Amino acid sequence: MRRVRDRGGQMDSGMLVSPGEIIARAAATVPERPPEDAGEDRGVRVWTASAAEGDTIVVPAAMPNRRARRRPKDMVRHAWFYTTRGALAAALLALAVGVPVWFFGSGAAETAKRHAADTYASLRRSAGVVALDKLTVEGRYRTTRDALRAALQIKKGDSLFASDPWSIKRRLEALPWVRTASVERRFPGTLSVKLVERNAIARFRDKSGVALVDETGAIIAAPPEKEHESLILLAGDGAPAAAGALMKLLEQQPALARRVVSATRQGQRRWDIAFESGAVVRLPDGYERAAYAKFAEFERLHALLARGTVTYDMRLPDRLTIRNARTAAPAVAPVVPPGKPAAAKKPKKAG
Repeated sequence: MRRVRDRGGQMDSGMLVSPGEIIARAAATVPERPPEDAGEDRGVRVWTASAAEGDTIVVPAAMPNRRARRRPKDMVRHAWFYTTRGALAAALLALAVGVPVWFFGSGAAETAKRHAADTYASLRRSAGVVALDKLTVEGRYRTTRDALRAALQIKKGDSLFASDPWSIKRRLEALPWVRTASVERRFPGTLSVKLVERNAIARFRDKSGVALVDETGAIIAAPPEKEHESLILLAGDGAPAAAGALMKLLEQQPALARRVVSATRQGQRRWDIAFESGAVVRLPDGYERAAYAKFAEFERLHALLARGTVTYDMRLPDRLTIRNARTAAPAVAPVVPPGKPAAAKKPKKAG
């Protein structure tokens, strides 16, 4: 901070003046127009006070306006830049809008579609040279030849391009014994077919009759044959869906599994298993595996199945209940020794 004298040479009443006020007063004393000889150096304007005052204040020059200094050549260049870019954008917009309108309005789409259809038809006609020469079928055991031919709908000499593998696959899987099928065209002239047929594990009886059940619980739409008579007969709501689990349960006791004749599903929760001797075992719901293993042990120890038509109730976990004997052993009459009949004996005298 320093003391500044005014133009009259007097002190400012002994008060200190801030640098900002000094710069403001100096700027007010700068002439509006620079001297004639100051045109060479326009970067900085310097005003020097008189020698009596002794202080020099430098004021930075204001930044020149670029737009005001722009030359005519630069303006022409910028105008050309924006004009060309605008024309290019307008042309692209016209193409994006006009070409689809012309394509669909002039009928060019229909012409292209017709040409494509003709080309495809000509290719299919010319594809007759790729004819079926060999047909291989794997996994066919129960499907008849006639049913297979009807599903394939192709014979030797037909074009491989004319056959649709997906359509053949759907027709094959619609056959009663076919669970899954795969069809492949192997050029130059082979059609390969692989079948996975269903395996009947049980029979199911309902109001409509007896049908076969496969390992997935599905009903096989084919009549049972003579060889299927030895399969276990199922009954009850939900029996086909639970057939796979039942077969796994019976396989754990092979000695008993050979003697099982039928099984009835009760309430879609548990099984009643009937044996060839007429005995019935009522398995519980939830822990049938342990109950069936316990019954197998009782059978080995006590020969329960040899007792005829008896019902063994194992629904209670801590006991085996035997009930509902359908037949009973005939009573043996006492043997009377030969001699006088009982009526011939003299009555005792009453006291």
